Amino acid sequence: MNAPLPLIQRQHGPATILYVENGVGFGGAVISLRTFLEHLDRRSYQSVLVHSLADPKFASFADIARTIHLPKNRLTRYAPLTTVRRVLNIDVLHYASRLARVAKAENAQLIYLNNDFIANMAGVIAGRWLKLPVVIHERDIPAPHSRLATWLTRWTERFLAISGPVREALLDMGVPLERITMVPEGLDLRAYQPQPAPHVAAVRASLGLTPDQPLIVMVGMIMEWKAQDVLLRAAPAILARHPRTHFLIIGETPPGREDYLRQLQRLADTPLLDNAVHFTGYRNDIPLYLQAADAVVHASVSPEPFGRVVIEAMAMGTPIVATAIGAPPEIIRHGETGLLTPPGDVEQLSQTLCTLLDNPEWRLRIGKAGRREVFQKYAIQRHAGLIQAVFDELLTHDLTLSHPDYYLG
Repeated sequence: MNAPLPLIQRQHGPATILYVENGVGFGGAVISLRTFLEHLDRRSYQSVLVHSLADPKFASFADIARTIHLPKNRLTRYAPLTTVRRVLNIDVLHYASRLARVAKAENAQLIYLNNDFIANMAGVIAGRWLKLPVVIHERDIPAPHSRLATWLTRWTERFLAISGPVREALLDMGVPLERITMVPEGLDLRAYQPQPAPHVAAVRASLGLTPDQPLIVMVGMIMEWKAQDVLLRAAPAILARHPRTHFLIIGETPPGREDYLRQLQRLADTPLLDNAVHFTGYRNDIPLYLQAADAVVHASVSPEPFGRVVIEAMAMGTPIVATAIGAPPEIIRHGETGLLTPPGDVEQLSQTLCTLLDNPEWRLRIGKAGRREVFQKYAIQRHAGLIQAVFDELLTHDLTLSHPDYYLG
């Protein structure tokens, strides 16, 4: 294994961190990054964000980071050399060189790669070329089939794992335990305070609901593994028992997932579900919709690395029903702070939701317990402090300059 890069001596003034976001869309990973940057100590660190998606929502970073759009253009002139191109990862090397130029121009002292390691190999290479420490915030459960990806783990000074399943996957890749730091997601809990009843009533009225009609909400990017179809397949059985129930699907459709959205729309376009299913697309007021719900569903059929909506629903005091794979079993105490169901089990999901709708006092009790849990464990201050401590360590920054309350528990 290669020896780690030497620690970089801090210069006077804030250190510049280059953040790289190469996810498939403006989803939970990007929102989590933005929330963290809003709480980063700007006396010690200044932020430059490089993103590959041409999404106008990245303008929301303007007050906290300098933003640079750097698309992942393919090198079409190499198209005939498909085998060589695949083996040498020419596109990855090309993007690495462009990232390196940006990092050098911005005088970056550390490269932070948001989201999935496999999507960020170029950032690892750029960091190595510039002899900069690289931190990967691993928000996926990596299972690489690339020898290059596995080999590049040795060029990463620190992995931030958002859950136990993510950490275990990194260990399976051969990443030493001492280079993994556990950093569960965090919420700015000021944004998850209950809103006045008229605001909630207005949300429900916008969907054509009266105050006594049940509302089940699902939040997440429209992708097959997020499994919005499982909820829609469970809907007929729920309507048979609670015929006035409505279902709300919140989330944008990343490029290339349009076929799945059309599949969901066909499932909803039946006489039984007519007018009972609503698709909102992307929303920036998620907490209000979660508060308006009687239950929130997380239905992923692949292991969930964390599931930000799980703690968002809990923070709003709304019962969460999540699949029992990946991180949700770490977050939820079944029957106390939320409910767990087997992935892809339509019948069990419909039964669980019907039982919740049948028992308003149980819903209230689970919601209150979940809210207490989030406020105890998932505040953004702790999340930000864990990441900032890694920056401090790698940049030999004096820990006393950081906010002391970031290092609680």
